[in-house]
Amino acid sequence: MKTVLIVDDNLKNLDLFKDFVESWGYVTITAQQGKDAICFAEQYLPDIILLDVMLPGMSGYEVCRELKENPKTQHIPVVMITVLNDIADRIHGYKIGADQFLVKPVDYNELHAILGSLFGKKSMYDEMESRWTVIESLNILLKQILPPESVIMADRKFHYCRKLCDYLNLSKNETEQGLLLVRIQDIIATLCKQKGSTPEEEMDFLEPLKMEKWAKYLLLYIRNYLSGIDENLQRKIRECHLEKLAGISFVLDRYGSILVSENGDDNKALLKLRQESSQFAYPDDVVRLLEQIVNDELFMKSLKDK
Repeated sequence: MKTVLIVDDNLKNLDLFKDFVESWGYVTITAQQGKDAICFAEQYLPDIILLDVMLPGMSGYEVCRELKENPKTQHIPVVMITVLNDIADRIHGYKIGADQFLVKPVDYNELHAILGSLFGKKSMYDEMESRWTVIESLNILLKQILPPESVIMADRKFHYCRKLCDYLNLSKNETEQGLLLVRIQDIIATLCKQKGSTPEEEMDFLEPLKMEKWAKYLLLYIRNYLSGIDENLQRKIRECHLEKLAGISFVLDRYGSILVSENGDDNKALLKLRQESSQFAYPDDVVRLLEQIVNDELFMKSLKDK
């Protein structure tokens, strides 16, 4: 259940906030002093904090500053509640990390809308944070199960994926999806090689993750590109807005495979990728951009080696 920490020294206001917020289906925690608010925020890690500015002892601004300076609580959205509607006060609040302001007397329809918006943003943040944690875990796992030379190849693909996503102006969310997919591909390929299994059999480890659907669609896209993508899979790729990522993922997968077969020789790998691209109509913009990225890095390396 989504939880809201409500902080107000006025018991009547506190009860009113509590009644409204709970009527919208959220769980509430209440505090009347700043120190208690900080303690409860660390203990319960609520999803959102409603924080009155005028508190006895520590002011709401001081509480907000401490919450935002604490790595454990800094990600929690804070809505400052104030009787003041002064621009300077708001600027001060935003500078110390406040996410929203609500002026008394409170319009509860406005509060409901603010909570809905912040919950949506926080869910997205939590998913991205979770995704990056998975990427880091897979980085560690890959280094444990692959020989050093294979880790170097895998890291090059990871690096090129980041560059391609950046140059093609993909969002942070799409970039993290791409980086995660690169690692998932390498894990699946390693498991298949070790166990003599198929990629479909090894996709089971995706189930506990929150990205199972889109990852499976992209993995199937990469696996079936040369033999032909069926209309159902194409529709799913479009519905999930994965078209750009699908092109990047496929080209990187082919380049990685060619690079291995050419013993890490980028020039030979690029030549073979261009030949395949002409024959099988690979995404031309991605192929050309990857070639530019690789050649630029080879040129910079040659300068350093002189």
